[in-house]
Amino acid sequence: MARARPRGRPRRASARTAIVDATLELLAERGFQGATIEAIAARAGVGRNTIYRRWPSKEELIADALHELTADLDVQEGDDLQALLLDWIRDFTRVFADPLFGRIFPVVLGELQSNPVFARVYSERVVRPRYEALLDLLSRALERGELRRDADVEQIADVLAGPPFIRFAPVGLPPVTEQYAEDLLATIWHGIAP
Repeated sequence: MARARPRGRPRRASARTAIVDATLELLAERGFQGATIEAIAARAGVGRNTIYRRWPSKEELIADALHELTADLDVQEGDDLQALLLDWIRDFTRVFADPLFGRIFPVVLGELQSNPVFARVYSERVVRPRYEALLDLLSRALERGELRRDADVEQIADVLAGPPFIRFAPVGLPPVTEQYAEDLLATIWHGIAP
């Protein structure tokens, strides 16, 4: 018996990439309010329904697009903790140093303050997964004795994420150097190593 064809046009795999790219570009150019579903659809060359089939709201689309700018923490069993943390800081600073993200960052900060729906979705899709992966990495390292026994993994995660975040905030601090990730981890490592 032949299977029934699904209704509608088949999904175009490249449509997702075009939508995400258009979302990030419009966020950088026009801000959160100017990055409307209509404008994103027009820039991506897709219909609004194509977007709404993948993302039920603008907040979810923008959070997923921002997630695309970040890499997940890739942890292999037996990897050196110090090397993994250095990779994590480098990735974090790479994202913040990206010129596109630099233009989007103030927009995101402002929207997080004024839009509780976006703040929740952004936390769920972008911040929490990376933070929880880092906590898991640190917790396993603590269990294996790779950290001081009295180390607080949540505080370590905060100390790893906070400095790059504040250094890239538009508050006039000196620029991040090529050696920044190594220097930051060396400073932290002296306090958390067993």
